[in-house]
Amino acid sequence: KAVEQFLKDVHWGDLDYLLIDMPPGTGDVQMGLARMLPRADLIIVTTPAVSAQKVAIRAADMARRSFLRIAGVIENMSAFTCEHGTSYPLFGSGGGQNLATEIGSDLLGQIPIENAVAFGSDNGEPVAISGSGFAADAFREIAKKIIAQTVPVNEMAGCSARMLETVALALGEKPKIS
Repeated sequence: KAVEQFLKDVHWGDLDYLLIDMPPGTGDVQMGLARMLPRADLIIVTTPAVSAQKVAIRAADMARRSFLRIAGVIENMSAFTCEHGTSYPLFGSGGGQNLATEIGSDLLGQIPIENAVAFGSDNGEPVAISGSGFAADAFREIAKKIIAQTVPVNEMAGCSARMLETVALALGEKPKIS
């Protein structure tokens, strides 16, 4: 109920995007959002760890069953880079790409571990806007990829066309709508 109230009772104004960060898994919140936002695109976030990929695969399966488009995969905590430029994959490597391949999606980017991300979050200053460094660059590149693949509503042929395309893809057929 809280998520439904959050979506319906808040005046969002004119939004291009609404990003909702959810805990991992396929619980009631995720299922409810899939019902409330049937045209939503899903971005799967994982870490390089195999255990995180297993949870993310369940989320991707839930998205497919709900006919939601998976916009891509983001690998968080991909590596730690020290001040000398050496990168250390603390949680393994390649997990994001492996997951993207397994679910038939694109890897949108890899976000390294940096103190600036936590500092910016704690202070209400997203690192992508106010910061510099590997993580800030990664966030900006991911945002560019998301924007490039998202069709604004006013340019769509209509909701019915998008729905038919989604159903065709879910059934493993080639969509007849371009």
